[in-house]
Amino acid sequence: MKKILIIFLILFSNPQLLANDNQDLKATTSISDQLKTLQNLYKSGELSGYEYEKEKKRILNK
Repeated sequence: MKKILIIFLILFSNPQLLANDNQDLKATTSISDQLKTLQNLYKSGELSGYEYEKEKKRILNK
């Protein structure tokens, strides 16, 4: 449950999304930031390989 909460807070509380006016750049920045955060969580051991791949697919299929 803690991992899910961490992912939710990091992926959906990105203040850069509010500061950027360009809709396309928002999506690109958002996806890029989400993938970087996800990779950092995986490298730090917070996520298993399965959780990492599952979330990565979810982000890329938006």
